[in-house]
Amino acid sequence: MDHALTTTDDSDAISERTGRPCAICGTVMESWRPRSQKYCSDPCREAAAKKQRAERPKDAPKIRRPKPTLTPGTPPVPDPARTREVPGDPYWGPILAAADRATGGEPCRVCAEPIAAKTPWSYRDRHVCSHRCNETLKRRTATRIRRGEIDLGSIPGMGTRGAADEEQRAHFGQERQPAVFRTRDADADFPYEFYGLGPLPGDVVERHGSVTTYATAASMGADWLVDLVRSNSEDDAEPILAIHEQTGALLAYTGRTPWWTSVPGQEQPLGQQQSFRDDDGRQWTWQNEIIRDVDENGKAYDWEAWVCVAEPAPTLWTPAYSARSEKQRRSTRARNSYQARMRGYGVLDAAAAQVDPLDIYERDQWACQLCHKAIDSAAEWPDPWSATLDHIKPVSLAGEHSAENLQAAHWICNVRKGDAWGPGGREISGG
Repeated sequence: MDHALTTTDDSDAISERTGRPCAICGTVMESWRPRSQKYCSDPCREAAAKKQRAERPKDAPKIRRPKPTLTPGTPPVPDPARTREVPGDPYWGPILAAADRATGGEPCRVCAEPIAAKTPWSYRDRHVCSHRCNETLKRRTATRIRRGEIDLGSIPGMGTRGAADEEQRAHFGQERQPAVFRTRDADADFPYEFYGLGPLPGDVVERHGSVTTYATAASMGADWLVDLVRSNSEDDAEPILAIHEQTGALLAYTGRTPWWTSVPGQEQPLGQQQSFRDDDGRQWTWQNEIIRDVDENGKAYDWEAWVCVAEPAPTLWTPAYSARSEKQRRSTRARNSYQARMRGYGVLDAAAAQVDPLDIYERDQWACQLCHKAIDSAAEWPDPWSATLDHIKPVSLAGEHSAENLQAAHWICNVRKGDAWGPGGREISGG
């Protein structure tokens, strides 16, 4: 962790940070104190309270602070010319990202206050100054999406979170025999059977006793449906019919788009109404079942199937996808921590690799590279003997965040090493 900060006469070295001045006496506080701390000591805090009581006695009428008038800035309309990738934010990034990242001083989109240069990069990407303005911008944008003012389908990069690449489509597109995908036993590691990107004509999907079969619209003699879809979509679009065996309900779809539904016994087709009741009064819903998984190469993809169910289920993650997501979360957290420390040294947008701490610990065989003793993998912070990442070349000396510059270390060993350069070498006694 390299906590200690050092100063040097070298022109390339980073100067020591200074904290905020006390609001009463003006004494400069330590840089590590939180930004919310306004006073350096208890006497100053008491003096501030005394001053406040004198200015506003207890019997004085309460005056409500007027709400600041928010001046909306540039509306969150995507910029198709933007080509810079926004990592870690596959949904809001393409929608809210501005054409350029704010460098400091630009007006906030929500409150029009200037954006600080040390604001996290995700906020500067969206030209907002704080977490509060970021959440406000997301709420306003979600409202605009619901109203139809923003078309997600026209935004480059949207809808590709689980989209398979060409290699995956070629792999799963290989000819196979129709299959039956059932609900697994309650003690299984995952509740449903599936394979590929979605069901093919002839497949059967059973979910908790509800059975849906699939066929092409042309094979069912629904040429008018084929013409309807192709006249409003691609010329070679092939609509698929999902048939619910319990009720005989039909749904025609291409990909994620439902085109037409109907229920036997009703005078008119339901159009795109996806919920209905059968003759016994039981409620059924057509749902696009989405299961996120990874292939043999670790690439993510989505299984999608329009199924008729009594109880809709949320998007499900397989154990392999959950492990991948957790690995990405750990590596992103470590990278963001490094970049935050570099911002403290005055380096904005420091480059950092996505390195999973567990990969480093396993590479070093769960042995501390400073005291050369074993690390207990079950120990967690703030246990002094828990595992941490140590930068061989310290962050204070612009050490990079890469697998080559990282090593496993006990937390206490890392603290004692401080800003030393190298793997250490002194023996540190302890458990």
